[in-house]
Amino acid sequence: MDRTWQDVMKAAISEVLETMYFTDVVFQPKAPAGPLDGWEATIDVRPVTPGPTARVILRFVETFAQELAANMLGLDPEKIQRDDVQDAMQELANMVAGSCVVLLGPERWKIGLPSARPALWSAGDSGGGFGMLSSGAFVGWASCRNV
Repeated sequence: MDRTWQDVMKAAISEVLETMYFTDVVFQPKAPAGPLDGWEATIDVRPVTPGPTARVILRFVETFAQELAANMLGLDPEKIQRDDVQDAMQELANMVAGSCVVLLGPERWKIGLPSARPALWSAGDSGGGFGMLSSGAFVGWASCRNV
């Protein structure tokens, strides 16, 4: 992951989680070993001129993804359904990518359509990136790679 992209993603994730999901995270370079059960959201950010497309990958552990969905929708976490989590994860990817585009130059980049799915994942699957902590607990991993 390019250093510029990593810095931009951290700024975008912080902004989106604070303003739209009413939570914050601290970034760290490490993640727990082994697979984690949760959600993966992806979205492509394409250059306006010919060049490599960047794929933004956001992965969250199940409980944190449910908490984010509940916060976004203003519901009790117990009332959150799988479709709610999927919608919230797709919207999170869309907002993070949109914020990245604004920070990198909207005249240079455009975003694709987000996708989200339940996934068993590990941080090493991303080929670099950074971890996220909330209230001292590991909650997710973000990365970006050329596709």
